[in-house]
Amino acid sequence: MKTKTFFLVTVIVVFILMCSTGIHAQTAKSNLDQSKLMQQWLGTWETILGKDSIEVWECQKYGKSFIGSVSRVLKGKKSPFYIANICIDSKEGNIKGFNLFTSGDCSTWIALWTTEKKLSLEAIKNFKPETVYEKYELFYETPTKMTATTFSTDGTKKGELKFNKVK
Repeated sequence: MKTKTFFLVTVIVVFILMCSTGIHAQTAKSNLDQSKLMQQWLGTWETILGKDSIEVWECQKYGKSFIGSVSRVLKGKKSPFYIANICIDSKEGNIKGFNLFTSGDCSTWIALWTTEKKLSLEAIKNFKPETVYEKYELFYETPTKMTATTFSTDGTKKGELKFNKVK
């Protein structure tokens, strides 16, 4: 009888572990219109990084997709930082992004609007949801104010930037 109980408990534990490793927030579908909500991102956004330094996001439509050109202004001199290419994955119901940095590096991410004002984003390796290495939230308080918060994979808050829409 003890062998049967041990076997049953082992099967249940293995099943739970297998199921839990396959669950990722960004692969879930949302009933929210992801493309419509991305419209909030359009325009030019700025945040102060420090004394004499600003980060600028210039965001525009590209057909049904989006492009963001990110630059840094240091002591009045504007330099490109990276370009974000973004699409709505209609099959999976989420948003996918590919960032190409001026250094030649790249990063990928998957995001999902979880409310009409909050975009939850996971930085991942090569679009593999199981390889999350950092998380972000973009929260649109108003049409001209947005907060970008960075979290570690365990949910610990690492930083926050306040953006203002200037165009």
